[in-house]
Amino acid sequence: MSKALKITALIVSYNRRETTLNAIRALIRNSGRVSLTIVLFDDGSKDQTSESVKESFPEVIVKRGDGTFFWNGGLHQSWLEALNQRSDAVLWLNDDVTIDENVFEKILACWHVAATRRPDRGFILVGATRDSQQNITYGGLIRKDSWLSYRDELVTPGANLVEIDTFEGNFVIVPQEVTQLIGLNDPAYHHNFGDVDYGLRARKAGIDVLLLPGTVGVCERNARKYEYGYGSPKLSIFEQWRKVNSHHGLPPKNWFRFTRRHSGLYFPIHFLTAYRHLVIPRWAKVRRASRR
Repeated sequence: MSKALKITALIVSYNRRETTLNAIRALIRNSGRVSLTIVLFDDGSKDQTSESVKESFPEVIVKRGDGTFFWNGGLHQSWLEALNQRSDAVLWLNDDVTIDENVFEKILACWHVAATRRPDRGFILVGATRDSQQNITYGGLIRKDSWLSYRDELVTPGANLVEIDTFEGNFVIVPQEVTQLIGLNDPAYHHNFGDVDYGLRARKAGIDVLLLPGTVGVCERNARKYEYGYGSPKLSIFEQWRKVNSHHGLPPKNWFRFTRRHSGLYFPIHFLTAYRHLVIPRWAKVRRASRR
């Protein structure tokens, strides 16, 4: 690009002060030729996250919540603030992602490719993350659902851009043109679904959703969330009932909204089968649709 790409990074945090500081530190250190603004939404942390960020990085814009926004709501609030920055794009960045040194060089190169491959269509760029063992942890998703259930599958990045159906929101570049076309993430979702929903909405609007080559940084998988969140075969029926409305559960109002929007004629079945864990313990392993 002839001019510096202006990106506003959106980070949501809750009681992970050191993790958040490390993410911001890596982001600033590796920004390269990108003009970078950072907006942090701290959703009521009790560990002095906001104060520590402002002390270490006074240039960061800090917005605060009361603990009821969670990830999706916090992302929406920080995105509203980012609209004032008039950036070329926003970057969704989970605070537990430590980005690689060359990540913005990769974005600049792939931005040009994505913009020229189909000039009449907008695009979203998604970055996959890896753990310390080099396994892919989060990133792009391909739908693998059937008439019985909604399912998606994590995509292995290639050497070039790969078309995907949607994504997990750990590292996502959304250009301004896409924001103007389909708006922000849906604040009606509680904690989960806002990322997957946004990708599917983009695809329906004719926007290319593209997985960047390789990985963009390190992010360990949240093992406890998968092992003890709603849908885990380790939980009893009683524990499933306790988990279902939690932020790592499957709140019926949110799940109904998602399946009604994206499951077509199968949405009643997709909606109901996800709650089998409430009546039949250990019937199946955790489904990806139930993990958000």
